Amino acid sequence: MPFPARIDASALGEQALAVAEARGWDHWTLRDVAQALGVTPNALYRHVGDRAGLVVAMGEAATRALHAALAAGPPLESDEDMVIRMTLRMADFAKRRPHAYAAFMRAKPAPDDAAALAWLQLWDLVNATVRVAVPASGDAAAFALWALLVGRIELYFGPAAGAPLEAGLEASVRALMAGFRSVGPVMSPLPSYAQRDPSRPGRDE
Repeated sequence: MPFPARIDASALGEQALAVAEARGWDHWTLRDVAQALGVTPNALYRHVGDRAGLVVAMGEAATRALHAALAAGPPLESDEDMVIRMTLRMADFAKRRPHAYAAFMRAKPAPDDAAALAWLQLWDLVNATVRVAVPASGDAAAFALWALLVGRIELYFGPAAGAPLEAGLEASVRALMAGFRSVGPVMSPLPSYAQRDPSRPGRDE
């Protein structure tokens, strides 16, 4: 069955994400998105399959926006400062665009879904940036950094909502990198599909 002509597959994720950001992540409906696109809810269902499919499209758009935010700007003199800049930019993105950040976190594309490439490219950027600063344990350090940052942001949106998101963040990240450098090589904790693949764009693309 052909897709409804009024739905542009290349723009769907961004258009749907704009609806969620305007209404709030917990308050948008598929009917809201269909209305914004000028199509019926049934037509939208035929295009995305179900609500989860639409969330993946929104999450893909959010992930690409986050990737652009983290990658922007010229190289800094210190490799460690590159990691800090990336860290603070992710925190800033979560604060400025909380509903886009929610889409990024809530979407669950299957590993073989074409949309999953956006998440893999984002991970490549994080991994490549950390690997330069902590070459002996790049995957492990990047994994630990990701866990630290995502956990801190989740606390910011929950029980630690009263504390500034950036409070102590830079010092924690510098301590994390210093710790990995001090203990020597650490085995990668990542599944094979998430380990660095030179064919995917990373920090230098």
